[in-house]
Amino acid sequence: MPDTMSSRERMVAAITMKELPDQVPCVPLLMTRGLREGGVTCDVAQRDPEAAAQAKIKALKKFGGDVLIPGTDLFTPVENLGAELDYLPYAQPSLVKHPTPTKEDFYRLRDEYHSKGFNPDAGRLRTIAAEAQVYVREGYKNTHVLVTPVGGPITTAQLMTGSSEFLTYLDTDPEYAHEVIELALDCVKNVVRMMFEAGLDACNILDPFNSSDILPPEVYREFGLPYQKRLFSYINEIGGLGLTHTCTFTQPIWRDIADNGCVNFNGDMYPGMDHTKRVIGGEISLMGTLSPFSTLVHGSTEDVANEVKKLAAEVGYNGGFVCMPGCDIDWNVPEENMHAMIDTCASIKYPMDVAALGDLSNVYLAGHPKHPGTRDNSTAADESVAGGKAAHKAEEGSQEEVNEKLVEAIMDYDGEKAKEWTQIGLDRGMSAQAIVFDGLSLGMKIVGDMYERNERFVTDMLKAAKTMDKAMPILIPLLEASGSGDGPTGTVVVGLVRGNTQDIGKNLVCLMLKANGFKVIDLGKNVKPEQFVQTAEENDAVAIGMSVMTNSSTVYVQKTKDLLEEKGLGGKYLLMCGGAAANRPIAREMGIEYGSDANAAVSLVKDRVEASA
Repeated sequence: MPDTMSSRERMVAAITMKELPDQVPCVPLLMTRGLREGGVTCDVAQRDPEAAAQAKIKALKKFGGDVLIPGTDLFTPVENLGAELDYLPYAQPSLVKHPTPTKEDFYRLRDEYHSKGFNPDAGRLRTIAAEAQVYVREGYKNTHVLVTPVGGPITTAQLMTGSSEFLTYLDTDPEYAHEVIELALDCVKNVVRMMFEAGLDACNILDPFNSSDILPPEVYREFGLPYQKRLFSYINEIGGLGLTHTCTFTQPIWRDIADNGCVNFNGDMYPGMDHTKRVIGGEISLMGTLSPFSTLVHGSTEDVANEVKKLAAEVGYNGGFVCMPGCDIDWNVPEENMHAMIDTCASIKYPMDVAALGDLSNVYLAGHPKHPGTRDNSTAADESVAGGKAAHKAEEGSQEEVNEKLVEAIMDYDGEKAKEWTQIGLDRGMSAQAIVFDGLSLGMKIVGDMYERNERFVTDMLKAAKTMDKAMPILIPLLEASGSGDGPTGTVVVGLVRGNTQDIGKNLVCLMLKANGFKVIDLGKNVKPEQFVQTAEENDAVAIGMSVMTNSSTVYVQKTKDLLEEKGLGGKYLLMCGGAAANRPIAREMGIEYGSDANAAVSLVKDRVEASA
């Protein structure tokens, strides 16, 4: 091993695990954050490859790091297939229109794709290739690794149809789901080929839809893993390096990822990258998992440096490690924190003296329950939920027995049982409201709690909701006849704020609100402040719920509140936010409520309704 390696040599050594690098490599994800240093906004850079490249080169010279990254996001394949994006000034683009929301749309697109072939001029592919060629022209391919993000097969497929729709297809029409993924895979293969032809060294295949927060492992193994293997086999055939990124909770599929053909796995790696190291760190290199939000945006320089050191000590002690934020970083990451991340990596040399890194016993990796960015489980202290199914046997013939059986029906996804015990409850004199709140919605709450504890999946939440839907036709006429109007407790307006596209968490909030008797108006993705306010006014809402996935998008939550106050409506509605970029201190600063998860959102709205009664 030479005393000093170039950035390129360092990265290749680390990700291929063929030798120890000279120091801990760092990928600071200078994509949107890099553009800021060049004085060019993201929306402009998406159309101007020279401006984008020069901005990122300036950021590289200012901060350091071992890679250059053309592009900013995972939307290139789905945009090539016809998705409509909104290019935002201070964040990644936002997907505002899926190209194939119906089967008719999909088959029309597939026929056109097969007849005309892949179109390299659709979307931003030429722009990103041109940005890569600027780095090659200026000699950076000789000194740094050039890598671009590309959406993976199943992730592109769900972006084609919409996430909730695609989850339904996986359950009810798997043959069609495979057809969509097959077309997505072909497009992704063509995209990566273009990128390698432009001079890139590696493609990081972003496949967050495979997360075990979303798909059960067996579903990933049927619909995600086979297509990943085919993609990475293709990348290897054409001489490129394939990396894979999957977010949040991935522990059940670590061994599958290590066997999918990529050379590196990166992401958040919940419940902790140290666990990942022990399971697959001898088979594949790992990259991550500095917390991009709680540490890099809101932490001190000491917090950043200590978390980098902890990662080095726990994951990088014998190589095969690249330090990187767990996911894309925000436009607003402070300069001093960028320097702290990159400079700390540069200061940690190989062979590593772990003891010299200092006392790190009170420093925790992202995903660990003691990490400052770990959110609380909203139902942890709820005795009716924490134990799952009722701990004692209810008396036969009692109303408690009805509630117990309804909870079991929801947890077992047994629609016929839910209908049967709903009718039994009515026959025993229970009100429709009691059946909804004390039986069916309690079952939903328990399933939601198990999801938060990584014991069930998004698909399970959808199955539970469908089970409850089987019983609701029996109850809705009774609820309406009792004078409840559109719903027992009022209307809630929900949506992802402008600049956000990942709607799974928002959809779970809608499910839980509906399960608790609220009428929900789901405005979808990329919602403007004016839309929240107008919809709330037109529907006499009790609450507005805003999902925030990127820090730069919190400005739209504040604008919604400001707009209400300008109209003299401040205080009329409960304003609440949640999502990856939301937390209690930020919400408190804006003067709104924070919901850590779907169950917490329901509790906030219930408290508001009760206080207003």
